[in-house]
Amino acid sequence: MMRSLVLRFVVLLWAVFIWRADAKAAGENQRAAMLTRYRGAGQYDITREYLEVSSGNRTSRGFLYKPFQYPTSRAFLIPKPFQEESGEEEGEAITQAASTQVWPGLVFGHGICAEAEFYEHLLSIVASWGYVVFATDEYSDCDPSAFMRGETVNTTAYAEELERNVAYLREREDVNSSLIGIAGHSMGGGASVNAAAALGNVVRAVIPIAPWNGIEPRPSSMVSRVSAPLLIMCARNDSLVPCTGPVTTEIDFAGIRIPFASIMPEEDVDWGGGVFAIYENVNPQTPAILAVVRDANHLTIADSDGSRMSRAERYFSRFLRFPQIELPAGTIVPTIEYLVAFLEWTMREDAVAFDLLWGQQGIMEDYRFMQPVQRSSA
Repeated sequence: MMRSLVLRFVVLLWAVFIWRADAKAAGENQRAAMLTRYRGAGQYDITREYLEVSSGNRTSRGFLYKPFQYPTSRAFLIPKPFQEESGEEEGEAITQAASTQVWPGLVFGHGICAEAEFYEHLLSIVASWGYVVFATDEYSDCDPSAFMRGETVNTTAYAEELERNVAYLREREDVNSSLIGIAGHSMGGGASVNAAAALGNVVRAVIPIAPWNGIEPRPSSMVSRVSAPLLIMCARNDSLVPCTGPVTTEIDFAGIRIPFASIMPEEDVDWGGGVFAIYENVNPQTPAILAVVRDANHLTIADSDGSRMSRAERYFSRFLRFPQIELPAGTIVPTIEYLVAFLEWTMREDAVAFDLLWGQQGIMEDYRFMQPVQRSSA
C-alpha cells in the first residue's frame, strides 16, 4: 500500500515537472516564433559616408546611411544625323538614368559617450527599408570617468544638435522634407523627445529607445508638446535607465563595485519616474505606444540577436556592470523590426504595419514584449 502511494506521488511530481517544462518551452517558442514582415534588412542596398555639415557657426558630424536603388534607365540608338557630332559609332547604345529617388528621413541620436558606429546594425537595417538616416556622432567623445568627478554632458545642447540634423535632412534633395522621423537610444532617446517637442509638426514620428529621463529638461516634462506619434520602448532588465524604479547598475572601480545610485542626487535615483513617466505625460491626443522588451538590457535593446551591440558592451564594461541576458533559442529582440514597422505606418501609411501596431493581435500577442503593451489614442 505504502509503495503504491509513493509510486503515485512520484508519478504526480513527474507529471508536474513535465507540465512546467512544456509550459516553459511553449513560452520560449512563442517568443521565438513571432515573425513580422519587418524583421531583417529591407529591399535596398545602402551606402554610408561620414559627413561634416555646417549650420551657422556650428558643425555637425555624423554618418549618413542612404538606400541605393539601381536606376531605372532606358537605352536607345543614336540617330545618324548626330553620329559625327556626338563622336559615337552608329548603333551604339547610351543610357539615360531615371530621376533621383526621394526618401523619407530619420535622425538618430546615440547614447551618452557612445559612438554612432555602435548602432551600425540598427542604422543599416532602417536605411535598407528605404530611409535616409543621419546619425550624429557629436558628444560621443567623452570620458565616462568624468561623471564620477561630477562633470556632465550638456544634454540641452545635444537635443539642439538633433534639431539641426532634422533641418539638414529637410534640405537634402533626396529626402522628402515632410516625412522626417527622429529616434535615439538612452541620452539620444530622451533628446529625441525634447527635439520633437521643439520642432512641432515638422516631425512625423518619434521613437525613443530606453529614453533617459535624466537629461535637461526632463523629457517627461516636454513630451506633452510632442504632436507626432510615439513608439517608446524600454527593457525589463535595464538597470541603468529602467522602465520604472531605481537605478541598480553598479560601477566597477578596479574590481571594487559600488552602486551607481550612490553618486546620484536622491531625486534622480529613479530618473524622475523613468521611462514610464515619459509615457504617462504624453498628450492624450497623441498616438503613443509603450512596449517593454522582455529579454534585453540597456544596450542589447538596440540589437536584434544580442551580439550586434558587443562593441558597446566591451566599451562600457570597463566601468559599468549590466545584467547579462540569455536569449531563448531563436529569439530576435523586437526593437528594430517594430521601429521599422512604426516608420512604415507613419511615413508610408502601411496598413499591415498599422494592424501590427494597433490591431487586437500583432504587438499585443508578441510575447517578446511584456504584456499587455500600453497604447493610447490609436
